Amino acid sequence: MSELSAKERIIRQARGVDVDRIPALGGWIGGVRNLATLADISVQSYLADPLAGMVRAHKALGCEGLINPVIHRDIEQVRTGHVLDETFAEVEPEALVQRAAALPDGEKEVLASFDAAEAEQHYRNYFETALARWDGLVPVPNFWEIGGPFPLYTEYGYNAFLMACALYPQAVEKIWWAKSLAARERAKIMVKLYAEYELVPLMFCGEDLCNNQGPMVSPDFLRAHYLPLVAMIIEPLVDSGIRLVHHCDGDVLPLLQDFIEIGFSGLQGFQYELGVDLYELRKLRSSLGEELLIFAGLSVSRTLPFGQMQDVRDEVDYFFDATDGGRGLFLFTSNVTGIEVPPENLQAAYGRIKELEFAQQRAAAWTQWPWQVQEGV
Repeated sequence: MSELSAKERIIRQARGVDVDRIPALGGWIGGVRNLATLADISVQSYLADPLAGMVRAHKALGCEGLINPVIHRDIEQVRTGHVLDETFAEVEPEALVQRAAALPDGEKEVLASFDAAEAEQHYRNYFETALARWDGLVPVPNFWEIGGPFPLYTEYGYNAFLMACALYPQAVEKIWWAKSLAARERAKIMVKLYAEYELVPLMFCGEDLCNNQGPMVSPDFLRAHYLPLVAMIIEPLVDSGIRLVHHCDGDVLPLLQDFIEIGFSGLQGFQYELGVDLYELRKLRSSLGEELLIFAGLSVSRTLPFGQMQDVRDEVDYFFDATDGGRGLFLFTSNVTGIEVPPENLQAAYGRIKELEFAQQRAAAWTQWPWQVQEGV
């Protein structure tokens, strides 16, 4: 096969067609010093234009595409956002009841405040910046607001939100419903822009529903009050042929089939130490019978920060082996990498994926996550 362009490679992999090599995605690499090192520029040069520095770092790694990137702009920055419950110490679950009561009961009335033109311009600005300034790196859109409105904890804190789920489920659902109506309109806009900008038929989304103990609320609660709303949001995208990849943080095992049934046809992330097994995931099929797309996350909790370069290469080999030689596989990180990740580990991972020949089995395959085999955890 002759060498494909980056865009051709991503499109073919998304459609289940053979590729010349496995595509690599970036965007979730953190730490100003790390990005400057990867880009082979000084920290001062990076800080003078963080967007350009971020792009240069990912080009140097050999990425073909970028998820909406995390762009660290402060030399001491570790995260881009977090929720501290102490910030919401005075918030009671009844606050969600009051909000729900103030919402209109009809779809038309809810959407009266939605500014479609403003939303479209926001997305246009994003794509035009990406196409102009990403130096050929292919946009793989990631807009959280289209993946579901679950995390009301960012507005009310975990305690008030989770108590409201238990005490006032109808109120929580009404808030989610109103947000979902606007998100569905955004999805319709996105379908239009995908066609206009000739974007690759992929979107990465899906809010955090789980922690390391499992779903934050019961799967039955989600099936009754939340997941049907997500299905409503993403229906225009699914119907247009855009394949949706769901973020999988924490112990998502109880919900994987649910994600697929409502229209997702790919999974991303994975904390292998919680029992996630890529061989088992590969047995699942989308609602249309497709093999799943796997954005195989390099482990940000074990291998990348604490492993040696060979550990990282072994992890990439495991992704390759578990996906029948890279079918449906995109190399990515499981989450935003921290400042503790040695840049050479990232270079080893992204370098290794280029060495593997698509659809060719290795002589000695990894049948389990290598870190668990070698470290026992």
